[in-house]
Amino acid sequence: MLVVIGCALMAACGQRAGVYAAPPQKSLDLGPDPGGLKSFITMDEPISDDYIVRDISTDRGFRRWAFAHPELKFRVRDASHLKLVVELTTPAVTFNVTGPVTVSYAVNGQTLGTLRCDHAGDHRIEKAVPDGLVEAGKEIHVTFEAAPKWVSPEDGAQLSFMLHGAGFTQ
Repeated sequence: MLVVIGCALMAACGQRAGVYAAPPQKSLDLGPDPGGLKSFITMDEPISDDYIVRDISTDRGFRRWAFAHPELKFRVRDASHLKLVVELTTPAVTFNVTGPVTVSYAVNGQTLGTLRCDHAGDHRIEKAVPDGLVEAGKEIHVTFEAAPKWVSPEDGAQLSFMLHGAGFTQ
């Protein structure tokens, strides 16, 4: 038995493997990093919290409450021929108290326009962004101001509108 084991071990011995150079390395162009900010977000997406800068509720759902000074951030790959698109709702519960609500919106600090919400329900903003206002690959901030705001009699919380989605399209 020892002879058989010895022969088996000896059979495994032989010449050493030669030395081979590593194959040439090539970089794969996989395109842009899939992580990071996109150009448009809806509030029910799992990553929507990454787009909120301030004053938007953290409750997950189809719509989120916008408070006193809501602000979002985005990033676009191509800054030409952009439109700011916002889908929002003025709920009947607040509209019945405030009446018509005027929502102004700005991109990187420059006001683009206003929307008068003269009825409870869904509203849509679609406004062209002036060339040169945003840069491709850089963070873009979108802010909103609504008047009048609904003010809670219990805690003084200010509600502006409910946000469904926002961002930039071409």
